[in-house]
Amino acid sequence: MADYKKKKIKKSLFHKKKHFKNDAKDSNLDKNRFKFEDGNDKDDDIKVIKGSKFKRIRRYKIFISIFAFITLTCLVLSAVLPGGLYENTLNYFATIGSGGYPTSISGGTIKDVVSNGYYYYVLTDTNITVYSSGGKIVLNEFHGFSNPIISTSATRALLYDQGGNAVNIYNLTGKLHTINTKDEIITASISDDGDFVVATHSKSYTSTATVYDNDFNEIYIWNSAKEFINNVLVDTDGDKLAISTFDVVSGQYKSKLQIFNFDSASPIHTLDFGNSLVLKIGNTGNGISIITDDKYNFLDWSDFNLKSISFSGEINSFKNADDGVLLTVNRPNDRSDNNVILVSDEGEKISEIKISDVITDIHYDGGRVYSLCDTSIFIYNEDGKVLRKGNCNYGTRKIVVVSSDSVACLNDTEIIQIEIEESEK
Repeated sequence: MADYKKKKIKKSLFHKKKHFKNDAKDSNLDKNRFKFEDGNDKDDDIKVIKGSKFKRIRRYKIFISIFAFITLTCLVLSAVLPGGLYENTLNYFATIGSGGYPTSISGGTIKDVVSNGYYYYVLTDTNITVYSSGGKIVLNEFHGFSNPIISTSATRALLYDQGGNAVNIYNLTGKLHTINTKDEIITASISDDGDFVVATHSKSYTSTATVYDNDFNEIYIWNSAKEFINNVLVDTDGDKLAISTFDVVSGQYKSKLQIFNFDSASPIHTLDFGNSLVLKIGNTGNGISIITDDKYNFLDWSDFNLKSISFSGEINSFKNADDGVLLTVNRPNDRSDNNVILVSDEGEKISEIKISDVITDIHYDGGRVYSLCDTSIFIYNEDGKVLRKGNCNYGTRKIVVVSSDSVACLNDTEIIQIEIEESEK
């Protein structure tokens, strides 16, 4: 349109004066048009061109800003999310799809069940299977291990054959990698960022711990000349290693826990437990849970500040949860007399709940305790008040919390979902 107008203006410049005299009315219109076109529209055309240019620049700046924001968000999420944004995204989309309860279980005997938020792992004597909280079978693979043990991170599962020589790493898309060890495996664990450690027997030493990064590269080896390794743990950030060892002296245990970074074979911190054997260690995110035969201990990863909670009785179960730690202790030779101890992820005791029944399975989730006793399911608050009570089928061996008021009940062949009704007040 602007080109057209410019051509018309050029043409009118060569009109003779008589053209204006022939028709005064037309002449006035032409003069007005000439003045308008030659005086104003040319500037308007320039303004239009400039305005279009400014709009293109503005759109380009907006696009760059949006792109920069998305990139920054992705970088932040990759840094903040355990396991990284990419693997979290893969896992999330793997759980989307049809499925529901009841659903089947592959294998003859359930070895372990581990919940990981919106999905959970079921380990049997033959298979490792992942279910979404809605009952979809996300992954089902044969593992072929004689004595399978599972350890999970935010996005991955480590499965090892205790007494064997193989370690498998999975995410929800399938098996990522297998590591074969020269010597028999004692124990192994994986951190939230995907680094993992494997402890084995050794022909040259008493035992050895080997750390791998999340790309399966060997990054650190520690050899124990005299003591036996019984627990290993890599911290959440993947830059420290905790190892508990024990020895037998004059018929008594000598146990300790040592913290290493990956620059030296010498520990940066040592905690001596004397004759108390370290039974289990776990990662709370802020520190290490250390279970001995008479205490729950919390050791901060950073300043190595130690907190302890004493108890009496036999340890029935120990579980890490997002809310903290659950420890079940029963009276010796009487599993129907239980104290459930709740501890925060910073090692502070929250409460203690009395349960006078044989506990088959128990979980701590969302500030609630879910307990399976024979065929009854109870939901407690942190003060020990029964909020809800329900029943499951005979033969239920494990439960998984799939929502605040419902659980998945597992026997050796199938999984069903049960809504827990509100307890009568």
